[in-house]
Amino acid sequence: MKMIFLSLVFLSSFAEDSTALADNLPYLDQQFSCSTQEEAQGVARDLNIDVKSFGGLELCNAQIDFKKLLNDLVIIKNGKFSASGANLFIRNFIPPERYYDWMKSMTRGMRRGNEIPSATAYNSSGYFTMQEGWAKLSTLGRVGTVLHEARHTENYRHIPCHQGPYMNSSMQGCDENYTYGGSHAIEMEYYARVATQGQNFHPVYKSMARLMAIARSNFVFNSTPIRLREGLFTLDKARQKGLLIDNVKTFAREVPTSEGLLKRTSFGASLFSGQKAYAIEMYGTTGGPSELLDTYSYFKLLLSFPIQVKDFEEFDFNLKRYAVAITNTNKLISFDFPTGKWGSEVVLNLNPVKSSTALDNGETGYFLIDDQLSIHKYDPTTHQVSPVGRKWNADIVSIAKINQRLYFLKTDGKVYEKSSSGNLEVSSIPQENFSSMLSVPLYDGFEVVL
Repeated sequence: MKMIFLSLVFLSSFAEDSTALADNLPYLDQQFSCSTQEEAQGVARDLNIDVKSFGGLELCNAQIDFKKLLNDLVIIKNGKFSASGANLFIRNFIPPERYYDWMKSMTRGMRRGNEIPSATAYNSSGYFTMQEGWAKLSTLGRVGTVLHEARHTENYRHIPCHQGPYMNSSMQGCDENYTYGGSHAIEMEYYARVATQGQNFHPVYKSMARLMAIARSNFVFNSTPIRLREGLFTLDKARQKGLLIDNVKTFAREVPTSEGLLKRTSFGASLFSGQKAYAIEMYGTTGGPSELLDTYSYFKLLLSFPIQVKDFEEFDFNLKRYAVAITNTNKLISFDFPTGKWGSEVVLNLNPVKSSTALDNGETGYFLIDDQLSIHKYDPTTHQVSPVGRKWNADIVSIAKINQRLYFLKTDGKVYEKSSSGNLEVSSIPQENFSSMLSVPLYDGFEVVL
C-alpha cells in the first residue's frame, strides 16, 4: 500500500527585489540566469520530472513552474556551508555536502498537481506532487519543501498536532520532537545551516532562513526544541528606529519604511499595512532591503488569500494558533487551517478603531476597542465578540505584558509601568519618543546580536 505524506500549506511570497551580491547565490527568481537545455533535460531525467505538468521545458521565465523548480535545485546543489557555527537545530541529520545527492536518491519522480489544496506538497512512495502552495512560495520555502518531502521517502511520518493551528484537527502535520529527525527537522536544520554556516548565500536569504526556522519550529513539533522568552519592542515616532529590550540588553533593529501597524508575530514582529506585512528581524540585520515581506507568520495569508482588512492578528490561545481579520465592512473572519480557507463571517455590532492583545488588568487575548472606547473580547472557541464592561484609557496607546509586568505606552511617547501604589510611573527602560510598543517572542534557537 502506498503511503502519502502531506506537507501542510505554509504559503509564502517573494521578498522585495534587491541587487544580489556577486559571489552569492540568487535568492529571487528573477535573479537566476537562464538554464541550458542540456542542463534542464539532465535534471528532468535524473529526477524523473513530469515536465509537462510543470508547464513545459521553460529555461528562463520563472512565471513557469518548471523554471522555479530548476532555480530551487540550483540552490540545493550549489549551496556551500562551513563547519563552524554551532546551533541547536544542527544535528547532522543530513551532511551539508550531501543535500543534493541525498535528495536525488530519495526522489522517484516529481509532478505538478493540486489534488489536495490544503497541502503544499505530498509524497507518495517517493513521488512528489508539488501543489499550488509550493508554486506560491519563495525560493527558500520551495527548497525547504523539496527537502521536507525527500525525508518522507525514508518513511518518516507526521502525527496529529497537540498545539498550533492544526491542534484538535484530523490533519497529521506535526512531529513528536526534533530528535525524531523527521521531515520538519530536516527542513529546520537546513534553515539553521543557511543562517549560521552558509558561505555563498545572500544575506537576505540567510535572514529569511532564520525567520522561517523560528516561525515554523515553535509549533510543528509537539515537544518544542526551542524555549520562549518575551522581549519588548518599540518604534520611535519618526518610524526610523526600532528598539528591542531583551532582559537588560538593548538592541537597535532595522525597521521597514512602510506605513503600518506594529504587530506581534510567531517569529517576532511585523509592520502590517492592510494587504501585506513586512517582517522585522529581531536576531540581527538582514544586510539587504528593509522591506522584507512577512512570508513566515500567518500574515502571509493576506498575500495568498487576499481580502480587504483593517486589522489582522496572529495569536495563541490555550496552545492553539489563530489568525483573525477584521474586514473593511466590520466583519470578523478566522482562518480555518485544516480546510485551508477563511471561515464564516461574524458581523460586528460595533465600529472597531483599534485592537490590543493585553488590558491594563493583565488579561490577555484579542480585544477590540470601538469608537466609544468600549472594550470587546473575541472568543476564538465560539467566534463571538462580547463587551467586557470596561473602557480603554484614551491616554494609552498600547499595553504589553512581559511575564507578569505590564508596560504602557502613553500618548506622550513614553513607556510607563505600574508602581507598588498602582500609579503609572516612567519605566527604567531607555526612553525615546515612541509611537508603537508591543511584546515580542524570542527563542533560543538563534542568538540576538547587534
